Amino acid sequence: MLLAWAILVAGWFVAKRQLSRIDRRVVTDIRSLDVAHRLELAILAERHEDLLWKATGQSHHLELADTHLLEAERIVAGLGPYATTREEQDLSTGIQTKLHAFRAGLMSAIPLSFEVEVQLADDLFADMDRFEAQNEAQMKESMLAADLLHEKITHWALGLSIGTGILLFIGTLALVGRIIRPALALTNAARAFGRGDFFARTPILHDDELGALARTFNNMASDIAEREKNRLQFVALVVHDLKNPVLAIEMATRMLRESRGDEPERRLYLDGITEEACRLRRIVCDLMDDTQVASGHFSLHRTDVDLSSLVRRLIETQAKVLATHRIDLKIDEACIVHGDADRMERVVMNLVSNAVKYSPANTCVTLRVERRDSQAVLTISDQGPGIAQEDLQVIFQPFGRGRSAHTLAEGAGLGLYAVKQIVEAHGGRVEVQSQPGRGTTFQVRLPQVQAVCTG
Repeated sequence: MLLAWAILVAGWFVAKRQLSRIDRRVVTDIRSLDVAHRLELAILAERHEDLLWKATGQSHHLELADTHLLEAERIVAGLGPYATTREEQDLSTGIQTKLHAFRAGLMSAIPLSFEVEVQLADDLFADMDRFEAQNEAQMKESMLAADLLHEKITHWALGLSIGTGILLFIGTLALVGRIIRPALALTNAARAFGRGDFFARTPILHDDELGALARTFNNMASDIAEREKNRLQFVALVVHDLKNPVLAIEMATRMLRESRGDEPERRLYLDGITEEACRLRRIVCDLMDDTQVASGHFSLHRTDVDLSSLVRRLIETQAKVLATHRIDLKIDEACIVHGDADRMERVVMNLVSNAVKYSPANTCVTLRVERRDSQAVLTISDQGPGIAQEDLQVIFQPFGRGRSAHTLAEGAGLGLYAVKQIVEAHGGRVEVQSQPGRGTTFQVRLPQVQAVCTG
């Protein structure tokens, strides 16, 4: 389109210049013909008055003849600007010379014969006829050039129109292929995805901005589909965890109703109901805590917490649960942090339970609490299968689990996300280092309250 526009503008300028030149030449020829006609009329008028003077002898005819002759000389003197060619200039000079000779003969003391006057006038008229013929020829040539230029402009405009049409057609095809088709494909994929088809994807037709947009949509769709899958798995896990206590309570209630007054048996059933109800309460509380942390709507009840004592106490109380692994506890100093003790327990237990859950039995899980400058550092290492590099980018996301995590242990994918949220809410950060086959190390860094730790 820009090329067609440039050609059109350039052609317009060229045609305008050529037409202007032809127009000036035609105007000059017309004026030259007009001058030649006036000169011819002046000579004819002079001849008419001269003949009347000779026939009547009236002096005013002689005066009029002189006046017309002077007018002819004035016209001849202004003939130069209209002589644009060498031939016209020669004719203009010849007309001036013959007019002077004609006037000189008329003013001579010895009157010219009638035949000589007629011959001089005929020679003058012959030059004027040639001058007019030359101008008429130039005018015809200019008109022919104008016609040819008009024909060229017509052909050129027609060719340009056809070329522009072809360019527009090609541009339309390119627009359809590079913009409209990818946009329609993306729209259809988004509409299908919005209707619940989580497998809908858009083809990446070109490596351009729309291709990048399609790639982003596909990545987003895959991420949403994966999150939806994890959400359903999370719901299934919740149902599974709630089903057993509910069934146990239902069974104990039925047995309690059918008991025949045996007090020890009734007390046993009631103890079972109480135990399962407490289990349900813990599950519900954990779920509420997970959802609050995942949504970011959780509050902290901060106090000064001894991180070393907290870790030691949790390991002692969970000794039975952790009995499948060797726990290497290295706590040399007590470090005080200003935080929520319950939330900190949740962080420690999530990391420790993950280390136990994802590493083989009888392997070592190392816990270390130490002070580094103004930070309290909790390090938990295991000897499990490790985490792939690409999975390290998703494990801290909601419902984010590595590719092999589904085969190693059950889980909803909220634990590490909750750990990250809680640690960052305390002004700290959590880091992970892992290589496939070499285990995983999580490190939690929290700001200390005291610059010096007491032992």
